[in-house]
Amino acid sequence: MDFFPRFLPDDSALGGVEARLHAVLNDRPAIDWTEDLTRAGFDLEAERPFTVELAAPLPAATGRYARTSLRRMRSHVGDRLPAADLAALDDSLDGDGPHSVLGREDLVVRTTRTTWAARRP
Repeated sequence: MDFFPRFLPDDSALGGVEARLHAVLNDRPAIDWTEDLTRAGFDLEAERPFTVELAAPLPAATGRYARTSLRRMRSHVGDRLPAADLAALDDSLDGDGPHSVLGREDLVVRTTRTTWAARRP
């Protein structure tokens, strides 16, 4: 996984908060394993990126997945987001709250994955 998935629609207010959260925490390029595989004695056969985009409606487990992932990210952001963003994010993580990700019907799952195929010479 190149980074945590995104779950909220970009055109929603909370989607903007999520985008800023990702920008603060994901400030490095995705890890490239090519050199490590080569250094370990493998010949690289292929590298392939995959884009994952699952659209609503999604199973109820998606809300739990979103909440777990966003909680994990929230625990690492500290005070690097404005107070209003942190409050909106905390509100979205409240399982019983009206803005909780658990009750949203517009959740999506967007991420990228990269795979490498290598072999021993």
